[in-house]
Amino acid sequence: MNSSAKFGLKAWSAWSSSLRTQEEWLSWAKNPFTPNGADKPKVEGMQPINRRRLKRLGSMALETAYNLPDTSSPIIFCSRLGESERCYELLKELAETGALSPQSFSLAVHNAIPSLYTIDKKMHSNVLAISSEAGVFSAIIEALGLFACGEQIVRIIVTEEAVSNEYRQYCDFADESYAYAIDLVPTGNMSLSFSGNEQCRLVSAELSTNLQAFRFLLSDDRLCECAIGRTSWMLKREGL
Repeated sequence: MNSSAKFGLKAWSAWSSSLRTQEEWLSWAKNPFTPNGADKPKVEGMQPINRRRLKRLGSMALETAYNLPDTSSPIIFCSRLGESERCYELLKELAETGALSPQSFSLAVHNAIPSLYTIDKKMHSNVLAISSEAGVFSAIIEALGLFACGEQIVRIIVTEEAVSNEYRQYCDFADESYAYAIDLVPTGNMSLSFSGNEQCRLVSAELSTNLQAFRFLLSDDRLCECAIGRTSWMLKREGL
């Protein structure tokens, strides 16, 4: 797919235990490394009754959302593994006791984090939750579709956390722990395209595709190209 639809970045926010300010993230974009750490943000903008339900993944994700201006735009939540820590705890509880905590189960579903955000903010926004190997690229495709339907801004929240020891052998980039939120608009100088490529080879990368794409958004680079399976994804920036 060669998309002629352009989009732009209106605002962004990001958080990791090792990168907490915009200045630190902009410096990271020039000299990237794996963002990690076990701390979680306070999410001070959220009501305590809702904030106490968050684990680290949700805290990171919503910290970035609360740091952006209020909006009634559609929200796309994007995480490949989601609440893997909470899900593992539920599976362990089920194996040991034969029962599950209803509250923990309800908060483990993939749309729980953005739903808590809309509940806390009393928003009635369209919410999509994506778990995709293509990560933020899939979210941008969804945003382009929403722009085609007339939306003027779409908020994408991307987050992953370090994988527990039980799952590490099955996961790439198991140490990454971060979240970022981006407000996209249907005007700008960026475009996304993808194509099938039977000759794609696995190329070792230091960062996940989510972080490669985010680094591109923060930089003045003209091109970001990633091979995922047998699909090539390409972000382009024109007019520089």
